[in-house]
Amino acid sequence: MPSWNLLVKKFFKESILLISVFILYLVVGKLSLHLSSIDGYSTPVWPPAGLALGFVIIFGKRVWPALFLGAYFTNTTYFPTSETWIEFLISNPQNITISLGNSSSAVLGAYFLKKYSDPNLNIFQVNELLVFFIFAGPVTAFIASTIGSFSLYYFKIIYFEFLFQTWLTWWMGDSIGIIIFTPLLILIWKWYLGEEKLIRLIIFASATMGTFIFTLSIFFITRNWEKEFIKYRIKSDGQIISTEIEKGLLENIRVVKALGSFISITENLNRNYFDQFAEGIMEGSDGVAALSWNRMIRNSARSVVETKLKKDYPGSNGITIKKDQKMIKSPHSEEYVLIQYIYPYSENKFAVGYNLLSDPTRKEALNSSMQRKDLDITSKVNLIQNLENNIGFLVFYPVTRWNGEFGFATAVIRIGSIINKSSIGNDPNYLCIKIEEFKDPYHSDIFSKDCSKNEEKIFADYFYEYPIKIGSHTLNVRAIATKDYFQKNLTNASRFILIISSLLTGLLGILLLIIMGKEKSIQNIVEKRTFELEKANRVKSEFLANMSHEIRTPMNGVLGMLTLLEQTNVDLEQKDYLDNAKRAVLSLLTIINDILDVSKLENKRLEMDLKPTNIHKLCKDLIRLFLPDARNKNLEFYVNVSSLDSNLFALVDENRLRQILINLIGNALKFTFAGSLSLDVNLSEDRKFIVFTVKDTGIGISPENISKLFNRFVQLEDSRTKKFEGSGLGLYISKQLVNLMGGEIEVQSVLDVGSTFQFTIPFEETDQKDIQIEKLPSRLVGENDHFHVLIAEDNSLNQKFIVKLFQKENIKTSVASNGLEVIQLLDESLTHIDDRFDMILMDIQMPLMDGMEATKIIRKRDDSYRDIPIIAITANSMDSQLKEYLENGMNGFVKKPIILSELMTAIYKNLEN
Repeated sequence: MPSWNLLVKKFFKESILLISVFILYLVVGKLSLHLSSIDGYSTPVWPPAGLALGFVIIFGKRVWPALFLGAYFTNTTYFPTSETWIEFLISNPQNITISLGNSSSAVLGAYFLKKYSDPNLNIFQVNELLVFFIFAGPVTAFIASTIGSFSLYYFKIIYFEFLFQTWLTWWMGDSIGIIIFTPLLILIWKWYLGEEKLIRLIIFASATMGTFIFTLSIFFITRNWEKEFIKYRIKSDGQIISTEIEKGLLENIRVVKALGSFISITENLNRNYFDQFAEGIMEGSDGVAALSWNRMIRNSARSVVETKLKKDYPGSNGITIKKDQKMIKSPHSEEYVLIQYIYPYSENKFAVGYNLLSDPTRKEALNSSMQRKDLDITSKVNLIQNLENNIGFLVFYPVTRWNGEFGFATAVIRIGSIINKSSIGNDPNYLCIKIEEFKDPYHSDIFSKDCSKNEEKIFADYFYEYPIKIGSHTLNVRAIATKDYFQKNLTNASRFILIISSLLTGLLGILLLIIMGKEKSIQNIVEKRTFELEKANRVKSEFLANMSHEIRTPMNGVLGMLTLLEQTNVDLEQKDYLDNAKRAVLSLLTIINDILDVSKLENKRLEMDLKPTNIHKLCKDLIRLFLPDARNKNLEFYVNVSSLDSNLFALVDENRLRQILINLIGNALKFTFAGSLSLDVNLSEDRKFIVFTVKDTGIGISPENISKLFNRFVQLEDSRTKKFEGSGLGLYISKQLVNLMGGEIEVQSVLDVGSTFQFTIPFEETDQKDIQIEKLPSRLVGENDHFHVLIAEDNSLNQKFIVKLFQKENIKTSVASNGLEVIQLLDESLTHIDDRFDMILMDIQMPLMDGMEATKIIRKRDDSYRDIPIIAITANSMDSQLKEYLENGMNGFVKKPIILSELMTAIYKNLEN
């Protein structure tokens, strides 16, 4: 069973994953809500859909709870306070279904992708891309959009007319979000795992996100323009309608004032006069439902007034009030404001004699009109008249007649009629018209028209307000957009721009993935071929190293025996034979070194070892090297270094510079039979380069052969090809070395006249002088000292040569044929204090245990041999191999075939160690 620590660690890791997925989805979701179209319920691009699918593909279906919660709280604008979580969830049922749809579609989409495509989702392959954009986009988005849009409709968040449009926008938004963001998330994860290169991720992300951000900028600009356009249209249409409503109200108010003037000046006012006048002024007004003269009397005049009412209106019941929807006799009161005359009677016969003071709303308006001594209106009232649209208000205009009677000229105003008349020609079916009364501490709705289609909050945000002052009341006219108004005036340009631009962004992403897939395939082929070439180069280098070792080992024995033979008593003829044999061996050694140099150059492993070098001294040394051969051929050899200071030091690789000059001077000497050769060395005028010129009077080179002179393994196909030896590598190596040093080499030649080779290397003067090596003693030790060398060498010929060399130096030697024998001899010598070893000459390649392994073991000893000087004697002489010897504890090295002076120098150098 797993330990508790592992269980806790796993739980903690899973919790961090789920929390991270939840937070990332929630943050991106909240930001994406700003991408909603102007209707507020659908988003043309929904990035969280792409993130959700990507998370399930990467982490599996265990992230479903985090996606569900992230989707739920994305669509929720508040957290529970006093209510419980259950009540909170129930209060937002559409959010539950939408979240189920979003999270479940991601799980199902990931399942389809893993079933019908590569489980590793190699989205760079065209066939994998096709499967991805079929299942990931349309199929996955279909599930979420269908569940989400039908949830909004079922829970009455949107109308049926908006259902298809919402579903289509939702489906396209999720599809585009997946197409853009799922590949990006997969690439980020693959880069995190080290399966994808950062450069590809940067290219894909910068291209798609750059295009997407540009698209969003255009979208926001266009959407804001659409909003401003709707607001402008609302303001324009609202101003027209509000002005017409105000005009209609003022016209009806003028009717009341005209009635008041008529009442005040008419001496014998009766029902007949009143009806004739009221009929005349009502003909031009659609808003006035009735006109009346409302006389104010005291209780003492009640009987007289009631008698007159019955005379004018035989069916009158006198002064009445309304109770339980019935007109009854008015109880006793000190004052009455009764309807004495009213027109038209047929529609208002129950209103005759009605005491207006019995209704609080009417009473308040009457008192206000008397106090202000001016016109005033009631708040919204249900008119007594049995009308289809009986919402309106009464206008009271105080009138004092010529005989002292006081009352109110009154008009019954039907709001609906005024609004209908005002809306003609102004799209009455597309705007919600509301009339509200502003009244502290609150305001109330008086009338509304066509407002059943603006229940959604988004519509209420687009409106126009216009206040109208009438008496002590302020009426506010609100023109509000409806869904029909949106459909008629909204261009949906922002929605289409975002959809089309996002689709183009997705297509750009697909194109980039295809291009990068092709590039990746080509790169894989190149890497495979490169690996094969590198493997071939390694095989070639190993072959060269092995061949070098196998050739150098017997050469070491041959050269060693020749050196020993040379030190015996030989006559002149024998000495000539020995010189020729040594020259042949050294020539072969030169060829081997050239081949190794070519291998290093091709593998870019040859490095320059810059150190202060006396150029004057180097050239003088070359004179001593070639002068004997020049004299043997009766050639003049000139070296001109007079322009150089004898103490001039330059920072160059002395060995490589010497190699170049030896190649060029050697060639000049080889191909010149009469005349002279010369070496001129100067500084360029700007003192940035050293110029070397090697000139001869030899056989020259034809123009057609100069172009291939510096190629590998090339010997020119002319007369000298048949006469002269050589590997064809000297000039190739020389050119490469000059280029590595930062210089150039060129040649000028005339056939049968001679050739001139000139090359330059950068000049960097240094104050350092050559390190003066102390003159080495002629012998290692004095005659009374005992110096004991252990020779580890498996080749018997090389053993014999080295032993003979040390015998001539009176140095005691012991021989081991492999590393195991070395360890054994060291252990045995510990018991003989006077016969211990002072140095080990260690061959590298030996049977049973090689020299490297033996050296590592010696360096781990805990006795005095731990620090014994160890010099590698090896035919493996590549730079990397020599460096490896020193890194593993050896103090120096001598290359095979062994040159006596090199061996003795290495021994002297490490003598004190």
